[in-house]
Amino acid sequence: MYTSGINQVNGVPRQRPAVVRPVSQQRPAATGQWAAQRTAQRTAQTFHQRCAKITGIYAGIAAFCVVFCLIYEQFSFGEHSDAMRRMFLVPLLGGVLPFALLAASDLLSGLSRVAFNLWNSGIAVLVSGCLITGIIEISGRVSDYSLYYWIAGGVFLAAAVVAQTVSLLAVSR
Repeated sequence: MYTSGINQVNGVPRQRPAVVRPVSQQRPAATGQWAAQRTAQRTAQTFHQRCAKITGIYAGIAAFCVVFCLIYEQFSFGEHSDAMRRMFLVPLLGGVLPFALLAASDLLSGLSRVAFNLWNSGIAVLVSGCLITGIIEISGRVSDYSLYYWIAGGVFLAAAVVAQTVSLLAVSR
């Protein structure tokens, strides 16, 4: 049966029930309003507070890596991997240390979103590389794939530094 673009039941147009939301859950009418609200939310939280929050998140990730390694080695029949044992150092040295320094000092007044995302991606790739290398070592095999993780992680971290440098140069002009 051919139907027009109208929702019809037995030839009678059906109306959608109106959804009434509380004011706190209403969506902004236009994209400009949404962007203004988002900017206001971001400026309410200072850069140093965000860095302190990110430091706590990375500390939690490092603690999770330690716990994960201990549990994994408990069930690996006495085998262990140095790569997996050092896995917690990546978020500790690559996440906690730099963001704690940024939170405690006035070296930067802001971090570009692109640089932040690239840095987080680099840390995630390096942690994944340590995990995969550890699993492969514990299983008794050898693989060259861990090298690709280190290269990709390094590329992401270098791209983050370049993106932040470009961002700072663009702001200084």
